[in-house]
Amino acid sequence: ALVLAHARLMAAERGSAPVLLLDEVVAHLDEERRGHLLEALLALGAQAWMTGTDEALFRPLGPAAQFFRIKDAAISAGSVR
Repeated sequence: ALVLAHARLMAAERGSAPVLLLDEVVAHLDEERRGHLLEALLALGAQAWMTGTDEALFRPLGPAAQFFRIKDAAISAGSVR
């Protein structure tokens, strides 16, 4: 909540949202709270980089997001399955 509030303040003051780096941000949220967080990130219009080991948690983003996979030290573009 604090990161989002700060990002909103920066967006209001500067006219554009900051880049957000969020590590395992959805891992410990239930489905409802995860949905609210993803909606808030989309509404902010920021570029948000989120990490996670369970790709299904990011499925609600659908085509609004670009997905990357890291495996064996290689990065590849992909989509949520």
